[in-house]
Amino acid sequence: MNSNLPYVFSVPTDWSRDFYCDKGPVIPAARPFTLLHEPRAEKAVLLVHGFTGYPGELVRPAEDLYEKGFDCFVPRLPGHGTTGKDFISSGQKDWVGVAENALVDLLGKYKEVSVVGHSMGGAIAALIVSRHPEVKGAVLCCPGIELENMDKKTVRILSVLSLFVKKMKKEWQSDPRYHLHYEGAPKDDEKLGEEYWKFLYPRNIVSLLRIAESAKAGLPDIKARTLIIGAEKDALVVPDSVYTIQKAIGDRAETLLVKDATHYVYYDISQEAEETAVKATVEFLSR
Repeated sequence: MNSNLPYVFSVPTDWSRDFYCDKGPVIPAARPFTLLHEPRAEKAVLLVHGFTGYPGELVRPAEDLYEKGFDCFVPRLPGHGTTGKDFISSGQKDWVGVAENALVDLLGKYKEVSVVGHSMGGAIAALIVSRHPEVKGAVLCCPGIELENMDKKTVRILSVLSLFVKKMKKEWQSDPRYHLHYEGAPKDDEKLGEEYWKFLYPRNIVSLLRIAESAKAGLPDIKARTLIIGAEKDALVVPDSVYTIQKAIGDRAETLLVKDATHYVYYDISQEAEETAVKATVEFLSR
């Protein structure tokens, strides 16, 4: 995180009106943030994080976009970056609603607005951009539209589990090979792991799947120029889904499958993969 940039750790509070209000404290890495020019730029980018993710994951593309003249807005989705209890209490309506409120607000204030979404944020970006043809550009990074290991049988099992089980323990440990860019890294990564990544949340996964389904249905309605970035080593999203998404959107869409990249390409193990994804994002939206 570049301390010389004008970070403000907030976004407009009315973006979250009518949606779940978190009870737990926000972990520093998960603070929403803005990077604004003075005077205000004519172009803005809304950046949307993923499932169990947090705004700090998007520091790198936000900083590079700011340096290219964009005002950048990175909200925190309800239930994320606080506690597992908050996560259980939030869902599809809250996550999509906050992102769409943000987009509508920015469209009323800026000459040009683009959207960047990572993982579930990529699916949310696709969904809200499909509803707002005035959006200038979109970057869907490892978009959670076609998920690995989610066949019909697994989905049925999760749907039933979600009625009876709030969360289930699973194995997780931090991986120091990733390049975390937020202030105070990697300490907050351990906190997030204890609250989120050491568990499976069936009800929330069902919400994720519903977002994916809605996003997929809306792809033909996307009017914005769109870049779909995939990761060659993605274990969560089907890497080749970039091509089916491109086909659904049509000639307004371009694809990039990043070599040696994992799902977390904006702060990846491979510095070269990270640079490729960030550079592609900035250059695409700067055209």
